[in-house]
Amino acid sequence: MRRFYWTVLAGFAILAADPASADAQSARRSTRSGVYTEAQAARGRDTFAGMCQACHTPATHTGPAFMASWGGRSLWELFDYLVANMPKSDPGSLSLEEYAQVVAYVLKMNGMPAGPRELPADEAALKAIRLDTTTVRFERNR
Repeated sequence: MRRFYWTVLAGFAILAADPASADAQSARRSTRSGVYTEAQAARGRDTFAGMCQACHTPATHTGPAFMASWGGRSLWELFDYLVANMPKSDPGSLSLEEYAQVVAYVLKMNGMPAGPRELPADEAALKAIRLDTTTVRFERNR
């Protein structure tokens, strides 16, 4: 019985010692909470036009097909995919801030509201934001 008590106590101590994992779970946000700024999305639109639009139209990154692929996933997954694979001719060639701007533009095109703070290019922060599948409207070429 004493061994069981110490095992349980040690388990609680380990859980209590890692507040980051508890914080990450409780801090999960939705893209519906305004995770980018209008100015950041505008810069993302310019980056998209200059670096992405030769291969991709804005329409390919909106609507049911896009949401079926990315909806419910963390923004980190989308961001990391873009960094690792885009642009196709030179993956990873944009700055991390430019990738975040493109993600902000994609969020705007998918009807996600802007907020007071820019979307960070930070793994932990992006992992805590879920791409919401509930959209109000899709914006094309904005």
